[in-house]
Parts: sequence; C-alpha cells; structure tokens
Amino acid sequence: MFIVLDLETTGLSAKDDQIIDIACVKIDRKTFKEIERFSTFVRPNWDIPEFISQITNIFDADVENAPSFWDIAEDVQDFIGWLPIIGHNIQFDLRFLQSHWIDISKNPSIDTFFLANFLCHTDKSLNLWYLCEVFGIDLKNAHRALDDTLATAELFWKLIERFQSFSYESGAYFWFFMSECQDVWIKILRDLYLKKPNNPLDTDSFVEEYIQDLEKNIYDIQDISLSKKKHDMKEFLSKIPNFELRESQKIMLDTVDNTLKKWLKSVIEAPTWIWKTFAYLLPALEYSLAFWEPVHISTSTKALQDQIYYKDLAFLKEHFPDEFSYTKLKWKRNYLGVSSFLEFLDQLWVLSTTHTSFILKIVLWSTQSEFWELDELDFYGEEFSFVSDIHAWNSFIFSDSNPYNTHEFAHRARKRAKSANIIITNNHILFQDIASEGSLLWGVKNLILDEAHVLEDVVTGALKKTVSFQNIQNLLQKFEKKIHKYKISDIELDELKHQILYDTAEVFSIYEWEIFSNFSSNAQYKMMLIKEDFYTKNPEINEVAKKIIVWMWRLRDTIKKLDDSVAIKLSQEVQELRSILDILQTIFSSRDASQFIYFMSYDENRGMQIHTTVLNPGQFLQEKLWSELKSVVLTSATLQLWEDFSYIISVLSLWDFDTYTLPSDFDYSKQALVYIPQDLGSIKNNLPQIIDFLWIFFRTVKWRTLVLCTAFFVIREIYTTYKIKLERENIFLLAQSISGSKHKQIDFFKKNPENSILLWTDTFWEWIDIPGDDLKYLLVHKIPFNVPSDPIFQARSQLYKDSFKEYAIPKSIIKLKQWFWRLIRTKQDTWIIIFLDDRIFRTSWWELYFQAFPKDIKVRYGRCDQLIEILQKKL
Repeated sequence: MFIVLDLETTGLSAKDDQIIDIACVKIDRKTFKEIERFSTFVRPNWDIPEFISQITNIFDADVENAPSFWDIAEDVQDFIGWLPIIGHNIQFDLRFLQSHWIDISKNPSIDTFFLANFLCHTDKSLNLWYLCEVFGIDLKNAHRALDDTLATAELFWKLIERFQSFSYESGAYFWFFMSECQDVWIKILRDLYLKKPNNPLDTDSFVEEYIQDLEKNIYDIQDISLSKKKHDMKEFLSKIPNFELRESQKIMLDTVDNTLKKWLKSVIEAPTWIWKTFAYLLPALEYSLAFWEPVHISTSTKALQDQIYYKDLAFLKEHFPDEFSYTKLKWKRNYLGVSSFLEFLDQLWVLSTTHTSFILKIVLWSTQSEFWELDELDFYGEEFSFVSDIHAWNSFIFSDSNPYNTHEFAHRARKRAKSANIIITNNHILFQDIASEGSLLWGVKNLILDEAHVLEDVVTGALKKTVSFQNIQNLLQKFEKKIHKYKISDIELDELKHQILYDTAEVFSIYEWEIFSNFSSNAQYKMMLIKEDFYTKNPEINEVAKKIIVWMWRLRDTIKKLDDSVAIKLSQEVQELRSILDILQTIFSSRDASQFIYFMSYDENRGMQIHTTVLNPGQFLQEKLWSELKSVVLTSATLQLWEDFSYIISVLSLWDFDTYTLPSDFDYSKQALVYIPQDLGSIKNNLPQIIDFLWIFFRTVKWRTLVLCTAFFVIREIYTTYKIKLERENIFLLAQSISGSKHKQIDFFKKNPENSILLWTDTFWEWIDIPGDDLKYLLVHKIPFNVPSDPIFQARSQLYKDSFKEYAIPKSIIKLKQWFWRLIRTKQDTWIIIFLDDRIFRTSWWELYFQAFPKDIKVRYGRCDQLIEILQKKL
C-alpha cells in the first residue's frame, strides 16, 4: 500500500505556521484503488490569515469546532504507519508533519513532481491543477486537502502509465539513471513499475546509446540551401484567399523592399493588425532570392519569434511559388552542449533525486527536439544551477578536439544559418553576441528589427555583466573538482584559492556594508548606483581588487602552461574565469562612468552582487551594429511621441535613418474611450477608494477585464478583498503570483473571458498576447513611470537637462501606447481604458500624455457613478 497525502496550512513556514486541513488516502500499489481514507479540518492556535482563506476557501468558521492537531496526531501517526508517502511537492507536507510531531523518519516518499518533471517536459506547467487538466483528472476544489489528495492519487496512476509506455523506447535510460540514484525509493519505484532491460546500460554504453539516439534526430543540413529566384510579391499576395492588400501594407512592403535593395536604414512605425510580419518577410524573401544574401529578422519576444517561424514562414513555405530556406538562431547559452552535458554527468559523484529527474528530462527531450534550445524546457529550483553546466557556451563545443562536434546543435545551427534565406533570431541574443564579439551570429548584413520600441532596455539587459562572491567561489570549486578528478598535479590551487577567496570576501563585505547602510534589512529591493565618491570613501577596494585580478591571471597562466590534452579538460572553467576577469577589470581597472553604469544589489538567494552595463545604448548600437550593416529596418507600433521620432532617434542613435509612419485603419472615435474618474482622490493615499470602486465596476462588467498594477501588494489587496465575494456571483479573479502560472491564467481566461478578470503588473502582461475581443476593459492603477531609485534609470537621467520631461515621461508614454495597441487588433474591436491615477488630470504635464494619444480618441472626465452608467448602457 501507499499513503497519498496533502495538507493545507496557514502559511509556508513549517516552523511558524500550522495545519488547517489534512487528508490521507491509502491506495493499492498495483491497482491504485482507494482502500481507506482519513480527512479532517484542523483548528489552528490563531485566526487563518485572510489571504490563505481566499486561496483555500477555508475560513475560521470552518475550523472553529475542528480538533487541534494535537488531538489527532496519534490517529494520523497510526494511519500513516511506515507506509511510503506520495504527494505533489511532498517535501512541503513532510516538513509540516515533522514540525507537528509526526514521526516519518522511516517512511519513504515519492514526489509526483519527480515523475512529471521528465515525463511531462513538453507541458507548460507542472502544478497539480495544470497536470490534472492534461490528464483529464477532475479536480473540483483545488487547495482543499481531500480533493487534492484524490487528484494526486489519480495523477500518480496516470504518470506510472506514461512511465511504463515511455519505457518501450527509453526504458534503458530510466533503469540506468534510477539505478545510479542514491535514493533507495527511486530504485524501488524502478523495480515495481519497470522491466529490467536485457542489456542494462553502464556509463560507456549509455554514452554510445545516447549519441546514436541523437544521430537519429539529426536531419541533413544540406536540405537547407540558399535559393536564388525572383518573383512579384504583390502578385503572390493577390492569390491568397480572403486577403486584401491595404494601403498601409503596400507602403510597408515598398519601404522595406526599397531599404533592402538600396542598402538604406529605415524606421517604420506601423500600427497593429496590418500583417506587419508579412509586410517585411516578403520583401526580405525577394531580396534574398534575388541577391543571394541572407536576411536576419530579430524580435524581442519569444512569442513573436515563434509566430514568425512556426506560423508565418511555415505558411509562406507552403504557398510561396518558389523554394526558399529559413532557420532560427540563438546564442550559444541557449543550446544544449552534448559535450557539456556528458561532462556534467561525468562530474557527478552521487545522483540525488533532483539530479535523476533533471537528467532524464534532458535525455528524453534532447533525443526528440529539433533545435535543442534549452528555453523549450522549464526548470525548477536547483535545476537552474545545473543548466549553467550543460549549455553550449564553452568554446570547446566548437573545437576540433570535441569528439561530438558534429552532434553539437550550436555548431549545426551556425551551419544552417550560412545557407538560409531568412534567419530568425532574438534581439537579446543578437546584442549579447555582438558585444562578446561572438561567432554564432556572424555576418549579419541585412537586418530587420521588430519590437524596436524596447531596444534600449534589451541592449541594457544583454550587455549587463554581474559578478558575486558566490560566482567566484563556485568557479574555484569547479576547478578543484576537475583537478582532483583528473589528478592534475601541475596546479597548486590551494594557495591561489585561499588568496582569491580571502581578498574577494574583503571587497564584497565593503559593498555589503554600503548596501545595509542605505537600506533597512527588510527592504524588498536593495539596489543602488555606485558613484565615484564610494571609491573615494573606500580607497582600499581598488588595491584589494587588483590583487584578486593578479591571482586570477596567475591561475590562468598556470593552466596555459599545461599540456593541451590536460588544459582542454579545464576549458569551460577557463572560459568562466576569463568572463569574471573581464567584469572585474571593467569595474576596477578600467572604470569609466562616461561609458558604463555601475551598481550593486543584495538579496538573500544571490547575496551581494556588482553589476555593470552600458550607459548609452545608442552609442553601442552605432559603433557595433548600425555602422556594420548594409541595410536595416526598425519597426514597431510605438516609435513616435507627439508625431515625432526625435526621442527614439536620440536614444538609439538613428541619426542617418529615414523615418516612415503608416496610416492606421482604426476609427478611434468609435472603437475606443479613455475615461478618467475625478472623484477617487489622490493616488498617494486612495487605495481604499479604488478598491470600493472596483467592487461596483467588477459586478457591472463581469468579464474581459485587466487591472494593471505597479505593485504586488495592490494586487494582493484587491484579490483578498473580492475573490470569494465575486466567485459567489460566478466571476473569477486571476491574480499574478497567486492564481498559478501565467500559462494557467491565460488558458483559463481564454476559455472563460465572459466571467474572468485579470490582476497583473505590466511586466506580466508585456509578453502575453490576448487576441480578438477577449479583452475589452483596461484599468490602469498608476501611470507607468520607472522607479526613481532604479540605478540604471538614475544614471541615464543625468544625461538630460530636464530628465523628467525629456526621459521619464517619454518612456512612460511609450509604454502606455503599447498598452493601447495591445488592446485593439481589428476594426471590430471596442475597448475602454480607465485611469485611476489623478495625476493624469491634476498635474502640469498631463497634457503631454493626451497629445501622444491618437487624435480622434474620445476622452471623458467625470465621476465613478457616471462611468458605471455608461457601462450599463453599453452592456
């Protein structure tokens, strides 16, 4: 028998919180049928937090007459006995049982998450609710212990069925890695549900089998070859059923075509819903086919990249009259490195449960994936530290010494790109590769950059470099492991390691003192700009940092003197050492505040970190990209402010670009309304009034609504106030970081737009597409200004005479305009934006916002009750 178990608690801390609901079900380990159950509410020693009640639907009245856990502890202990315990993320429940006096020291545990992590690696989420959806399991009352327990029991059965069905092709892998795992219960799970292979794998035969399976998934790159043809784009478009070439599309087609053929540079502001991607894909194809040169197309979001690759180009491939080739390309870190993965396995002395699940996920995925892009997978917890060891960043990946060179997808991706007409890539990766003078995206000459409105932020993120004590310590530990494993006697690491860590700890302690002198210990974000006076106050930093750099150079020089056959084994670590040296030298040896921003941050997980990024992204783009290209097109729906490109030209150094504005087909006077309530008070202290207004608003509209907040505590306040009340009226609130993953929320919203309301921050919405008429109402809690204390924003603000009007307001308006465009997609869409921030009408600068809105959009001011009357008439 097995015990399947779930708890509901007053919070997340097993030490400080208490159990309020417990369910245990005994099931047969062969038939998975229920044998016996134990379930009860539990009375805690204090009131259930309102936030927990909103999630679990368990209130103080429900547990008022329930037993305390002390009253049932003996019954729970007797029911569980020494049976194996199954649960989803079971360690959470086990910690609570232990803190509530239940002895489970001899009970093996099986986490359904362990199985789902590799058996369901193609699914968007691994939470219990989502997996129940995938397997068709009825979970009526999520976050109630008995319902979750019964669902988990059925999920375990479904996962075992999938485990056994997968074993026909992957059983040898399952048996090998589960046998290597140190957790004895993983071996028992193996023996219960897996048939032992006739020829079990060992380390050598695993590598041989794995490489053979990878070879089965490699298709000949020669089937992609650069095509050279010429045809008429508009004639092709005229043959597409139900397609009407509109004026704005004609302008964009001609502009992109002219830009590519005459080697020009163009900025095009193009409204949504004009088939913009087709308007640049077709001339890009025609240019490549006519002149035998590839065109790179780069986007800022994975969603658009996937749309272009899997939808738009696939459509063109099927209907286009001539053959052409296309591929997608990412940075080296985005690909699995075969040699890196095998090295990672070789370095593991003991396999934990987490290791085993992670490794099986990588093996199953990589033998099926077409592109080996690591972002095809989701990673959890400790797995993020494993990923850094298996990607293709290591230069050894591309070397002739790599025995798996021909199997490395990063290597094959580069070969594909050399012979493709269209190459789809990502802005972040493009700029990282250019900054590192990498070779993966070499030879970009004709470039189309979509979503260009975010280029300043993308360049900033791509060029950001970070170093921490933890980075350096982990690197030295990697060196130590390799030196021990390969018995490399020519490196005296102990002294170097001691000196580097001692000096590094001294330097980072000074930064840490500075952080905690400026922030309270409970501050959520501890981040600050490093100004030159910091080094004046702490002159010893530079001297100690120079010593660290010297010690690291000594380590690198020592490795360079090794025999090549030995040095190659340390190539990945040497590359990490170079990267850290580069950052340290940028921060200390060649510090230049006129070129770079330097800032520090602290959090509990990463500790003290020092960061640097470029001060002027436009200068970088001009020197490293614009000047190197034959032709380039930048496009987005939001590039102008007040019918002028001056701001974006200045920020991105687009001085020699031609600018174009395409007309919009939308009739804003009929399709859109901006409403500004004037009776909510000051945004500084009006949250209670806003919450009161939202109750009336939600009950009036009931559906298709997004409330955008700038702080999570506001989301939480709205959610805890109204979640239960609205559900009684069949209206569902979906809140960021509360109601599950973004995939879960989007799936629910799209299926139930008629009675769903979203509570998100703008960063959550930024890369999510909600098409059609599913979204009709947008409520903006606060005007989206950058946080004034953000060090990057602070540093760049100093470049302007009036940073608020010249920098803060333009960035804010561009974000607002993006929200407008994300709402309206077709001529049939109608929508209302409601500003809850009184600054939009009380300040001296509010007119700048309305001047940036579409001219014919209707703007109304009034009371909240007048808005409700308008809505009631429309509904």
